[in-house]
Amino acid sequence: MMKRKVLLGLYLMLVLCGEILAENRKVVLVLDVSGSMNEGKKFQAVQSYIERDLFPSLIQPTDQFTLILFGNNPRVAFTERIIDENSRKELLERIRKLKADDDYTDIGMALEYLFDQLSRMKGEGDVKVIFITDGKNTPPRNSPYYGKDLSVDTRFREIGKKISQEGWFIYVIGIGKETDAKHIATAVEGSVLRETDAALKDVRVEEYVQRTAEARKAREDAERKTGMEKPSSSPTGVSAWIHRWSLALGIPTLVLYGVFLLILAGALAWIGYLLWKVFRPMQILVWDSQLGRNHAFRISLVIGSPVTFNTPSHHLPVLGGEEHPAIQIGRTLTGVWIRVLDGTLVSDSSPYRDKEKHPLRKRALELSSGEQVFIL
Repeated sequence: MMKRKVLLGLYLMLVLCGEILAENRKVVLVLDVSGSMNEGKKFQAVQSYIERDLFPSLIQPTDQFTLILFGNNPRVAFTERIIDENSRKELLERIRKLKADDDYTDIGMALEYLFDQLSRMKGEGDVKVIFITDGKNTPPRNSPYYGKDLSVDTRFREIGKKISQEGWFIYVIGIGKETDAKHIATAVEGSVLRETDAALKDVRVEEYVQRTAEARKAREDAERKTGMEKPSSSPTGVSAWIHRWSLALGIPTLVLYGVFLLILAGALAWIGYLLWKVFRPMQILVWDSQLGRNHAFRISLVIGSPVTFNTPSHHLPVLGGEEHPAIQIGRTLTGVWIRVLDGTLVSDSSPYRDKEKHPLRKRALELSSGEQVFIL
């Protein structure tokens, strides 16, 4: 028992240190701006708490800070990267200028909106979430949560379950005794609830960091016992997709990785085969009516490397001397083309009289002399 406590303590120390050293970390604050937040100067106390405790304790240089406001409806006030002390002061100044003047408190839609925003951040580093409210769920009539009891509402619980399953935990701060903050913490398993007075004197973000670290470790231990070990860091990209499917299907992650690699290998082999078929040299025969097919030139046509007749290496008697370029034969992705370089050699009925490239449609090139060049 003592050994387990020591190991847990070391784990938590590493996590707490990692909160300061982590790169690409994101902090999301969801803030209630309904009119009731002005009662008893609660909103001013929240602004002071953000400056006094939240920023010094949790926000570090290079962190990305996102502020989500909710009341009548949820919306992102801003998302900014903390670059230096000046940028931190600028963000705090913007927070000081905020006003709480919405008529409603739509906690349900705020949680849904939070899930959407977190989903966009998935795989981009560690995310810390703080949710502050002073009231009960009192949404406008057009909200799907109008008249709903969040403690038993299925839709609300499903959103909380999705957030928890993705490994996100929330520090829920409820200001006052009669709030629905506890329902948020219950819906998002592993989250930390702190119910406090209007001054927020007993709210410490270190509590959130420590308790969510414990919840994350407990979840990892449980998954290891079921044979579906979760990576120590949040999975990203294909890893996240495979992890979700392993949980949904009840199949060990390594098995799904194997299946995925087999499918990937098959797809790459098929693509390689198609590319080989397209870019491999195409064998053609070229001869004229004087030489005959037995003396045909066997040419390997490669895309981008046309062959010219007549040259010393490719000479057809019906086209004139060895130093008389008369025709070119080349290849594209779609097939063989021909270009006539000396139009006087070609009969008037030939479709290839000009000096443009033409798809090879007729296998015999009619010459003005009555002779022919055959391409097969």
